[in-house]
Amino acid sequence: MTRTSRINLLVAIAAVAAGCKGETKTVDNPQTLEDLKKCEESKKQKDELIASLTNEKAQWMRDKGQGGGDVTLVIEGTILTVKASAGGGTDTPKIDPKLASAAGMQFMDVVGKSRGAIQKCYEQALKKDSSIQARTITLTVEATFSDAGAYQEANFAPSLGGTFDTCMKTVASKWALTQKSPSRRFKAQVSLTPS
Repeated sequence: MTRTSRINLLVAIAAVAAGCKGETKTVDNPQTLEDLKKCEESKKQKDELIASLTNEKAQWMRDKGQGGGDVTLVIEGTILTVKASAGGGTDTPKIDPKLASAAGMQFMDVVGKSRGAIQKCYEQALKKDSSIQARTITLTVEATFSDAGAYQEANFAPSLGGTFDTCMKTVASKWALTQKSPSRRFKAQVSLTPS
């Protein structure tokens, strides 16, 4: 072994020996421990608030169910059906069939005027999911309005994906009823076929 090789070997041994000084110990940072404690307290407060709000909502729903009850107008094809909500009880208000029919026709008109926008939402869904291209989809549209006729919320079934649902909620958010209705909730069916 040459002198240079021996020196290189000794330097390597010294470097390894210098690196092995014993076991490494970790010490918790006091600031990290304090931050963790604050985070746990915040989480506990959040959980308590969620539980409180859940109880308030449940009580509100029970109180709402004791009142006159909601009425839903369901339109399937050309048949209009009036249904009381499950929480309505026996004190569901009587509905004038002429008013119910007029409100249902107004809702169908609102949905009909949105037919082009609904079809665009469907075509966007077709681009994302080829499995729905070969069949007609019967979409159930359910919308809720305030007593004054302003849009509140809508649901659609079956779900054709997140893009479709977001698009449909945007379309539905523009809906409004102009005349006073005996119902706040409407259901209708729309057939969707690839163009």
